[in-house]
Amino acid sequence: MATTTKSLLSLTANDLMTRELVLLTEDMPLREAARRLLHHQVSGAPVVDARGRCVGVLSSTDFLRLAEKRRDVEQPTAPALPQTCSFQERYRRADGREVTACTLPSGVCPMQRLERDAEGLVHILCHEPHCVPVDWQIVPMEQLPTDEVRCYMTPNPVTIPADATLRTMARAMIDGHIHRLIVVDEHGRPIGIVSSTDLLAAVAYAEDDDWAVEPAACATLGP
Repeated sequence: MATTTKSLLSLTANDLMTRELVLLTEDMPLREAARRLLHHQVSGAPVVDARGRCVGVLSSTDFLRLAEKRRDVEQPTAPALPQTCSFQERYRRADGREVTACTLPSGVCPMQRLERDAEGLVHILCHEPHCVPVDWQIVPMEQLPTDEVRCYMTPNPVTIPADATLRTMARAMIDGHIHRLIVVDEHGRPIGIVSSTDLLAAVAYAEDDDWAVEPAACATLGP
């Protein structure tokens, strides 16, 4: 997220979005797409058509669905045991509780959660330590289908314009049960991504007199 002096509620997608995008084409083989995600260490990316317009998203959720279908076909009565994520690291906190840390950057994996310790330090933890949270670990690369990305992507992704407000973005994430929004230009071409972490960072670093939360909004957001 870029540094800005604007007040919280005047922030737009253009202020918060990440502009360095990893893009996949809809006719790209699934194996090549997985290798690209692995190379860039991201858990998902927009899918574009021949004109560069966003037509879908390929993410860890889509690979999880694929892995689940394969288990149902290959081992319907004895599903495979969960695999261990190589980005997990176990350690014991000062209070004696053992937790699983995630060594990936914040916002990369949907299984991450942030926790602040007694000294005020923020740790990235995994809240699903017994699952496979990243797409390139779900199945061996050579076992991935050779079909095109369009066959496995999630179509009709939630997109927003660059001038979308913080409230618009927050509501889109809540209504769509998603953690990332694709920012597109007037032609529907991806120009950035705004994540829930970007919104939280904007709130965390806002001045106290920049904003006020309406009671109804608190009820909508939930715990």
